[in-house]
Amino acid sequence: MAAFIAGDQPVADFDYDKPDELPQQGTTSLEVVGQTLPTEQTVDAFVGSWSDLTLPEVGTYKVFGVVTKDGRSQRSLVDTLVVVDPDDEWHNVITARLEWDGAPDQDGTLQRLLSVARDQVEAYAPELPDGAAIPERYRAGQLMQARNTFNASITNGDNSVDLGGGLVISPRPLDWAVKQLLRPARAKKAVG
Repeated sequence: MAAFIAGDQPVADFDYDKPDELPQQGTTSLEVVGQTLPTEQTVDAFVGSWSDLTLPEVGTYKVFGVVTKDGRSQRSLVDTLVVVDPDDEWHNVITARLEWDGAPDQDGTLQRLLSVARDQVEAYAPELPDGAAIPERYRAGQLMQARNTFNASITNGDNSVDLGGGLVISPRPLDWAVKQLLRPARAKKAVG
């Protein structure tokens, strides 16, 4: 997994299985946002350290494993690097993992789920004044909807949509529990 907070200077190690489509022999490295990270020479994995990476701006970035042999290179997608904003009040891959046991293993998949869920919450919930803090119920709704969308992706459905990166979902409307969280039903007085 590759998730960092903007402003970090990574020191963590990485260890990715080498995809079957890549040659087993050759010089290996990782490529991310135009940077090449050296890796140990192993037959079946890309092993190294993120410490040589200069983090890009907040966003998601493809991480490629590269094998070079006889002056030719072949690469394959091995992960998604996610750089999060520490000041963003919405859930990100780091905060979601703290509250969601069983979240998708791939950070890119989790980030896409959180982004889609946030869009749905913002579209449904009452609009906030400019500069207002994000209510906790909005954050909770985002995480609930991300979980519901993920659960829908692992069941069979007739209207499946391929989001890429191995994530196929069956679109579902905003869950009723999330709607209730965002727009609680209020009792109305009746004059009779």
